[in-house]
Amino acid sequence: MRTVILTDMTHDDGNSLIRYLYYSSLFDLEGLIVTNQLPDYKYNESGPWDKAMGILSAYKEELPQLRKHDPDLPDAEQLLAVTKRGRGTIPIIWLTNTLYFSNNIADRYVTSEWDSVYFHDWIGEGLNPQGDSKDSEGSDWLVRVFEKDDDRPIYVQAWGGTITFVQALHRYRQKHGEEKFRQLLPKIHLFGILFQDISFEYFASFQKMKASTCANFGTAIPTYQQDPVDLGMVLYDNGHFWHYVFSRDSTWQKPMKAEEVRGHGPMSELYDNGGEGDTPAFLFLLSAALGLNDPADPTQGSWGSLFKPMGTEFPGTYFSTCDVDKYELVRWAPAARNSFLNRLQWSVRSPAEVNHEPIASVSGDVSANILYLQAKPGEKVHLDASGSSDPDGDAISFHWWRYQPADSYPGNVEIIDPAASAITLQIPQDIGDRVIHIVLTVEDKGTPALQRYKRVIIKAG
Repeated sequence: MRTVILTDMTHDDGNSLIRYLYYSSLFDLEGLIVTNQLPDYKYNESGPWDKAMGILSAYKEELPQLRKHDPDLPDAEQLLAVTKRGRGTIPIIWLTNTLYFSNNIADRYVTSEWDSVYFHDWIGEGLNPQGDSKDSEGSDWLVRVFEKDDDRPIYVQAWGGTITFVQALHRYRQKHGEEKFRQLLPKIHLFGILFQDISFEYFASFQKMKASTCANFGTAIPTYQQDPVDLGMVLYDNGHFWHYVFSRDSTWQKPMKAEEVRGHGPMSELYDNGGEGDTPAFLFLLSAALGLNDPADPTQGSWGSLFKPMGTEFPGTYFSTCDVDKYELVRWAPAARNSFLNRLQWSVRSPAEVNHEPIASVSGDVSANILYLQAKPGEKVHLDASGSSDPDGDAISFHWWRYQPADSYPGNVEIIDPAASAITLQIPQDIGDRVIHIVLTVEDKGTPALQRYKRVIIKAG
């Protein structure tokens, strides 16, 4: 699975990178682009780059131990080779035209100021207002990523602003022409933790975002003044991710605390109290590997939340969390937490001493793929998970449930014994052209308990 990470390495990005690295064998990381962003860091400050280098150095130090558990984890040198500096420090979007910031950011007090921000000053030809080229090592590298002869989607995770990514798209278009550029766009699947700087106007209309979604752009004003291009897919999380950072809800508990992470090897000692606000940008890929969802369909719901189409003002492949209850992210936080807690044990224990995910089987299918079934109205469908197992020999439990926010049938679907290893469902007579999502959760009795899933999508046929 091809991935690119865009990060400003601010208060929570480092923690997200640490979690990501424990799962990095699942991905082909083709670019880790570090671009400073105001007000956190000025363009000439080394903090973000140093933070990324420190985490990758810690990863290298403990990699021999981690490879006892997963020999496919990438070499540190391989990750360093794709880690590049971006350029163009512009403020986070909701502060764009305040021109000044003075407040706490996590455990730092930050004072920063800047001039008015215009798209054309930062993307395109010539120098930016800081006197630097608008091109960078990061944007040059991304052009090379885009040029690869590989038809797989590129899952771009925007933990920070998209400025370096957009400059790369600009250069690719200029270098290869409109036809090849249009062939590239469908391959790019962007997960935006907010749209953090004004460069997003390149692929989403500022005016339409402000009028038709829950986007809050604060003091920003549109300055691109051209029609945006359509990426292959855009997922816009406008606030669910805050659950991994901060909440004013008195009942909220941070999914991971620094004191729980530390003590598990060199990377864990770099984990701080800043939260993991960018982690949902790859959680949906992790849960796909566990059988919960197809990453190409964000309406299915995943560890990274459930998304709905942005509406008729946008391409049909643009989705957001605007009209989705935050519970669709929160519901999965315990399972994602246990998974990470278990991976942390890799740093200090042998493979025989740690838990491993169970195997979920439905009708003999143990793959992570969604199981699609067709049944006639009124027909009974038998789903058998008795072939499920646990590699450690732990006892397993079954939980069959209907994921109603993800399906389209408005009526009731009864699951008589949801804890049984096999169930029988009767397809509603009025199912019509709607679909029903049934999820099997298989959980082991290890410590911590781990889950794997099998989703069955049923339609009339």
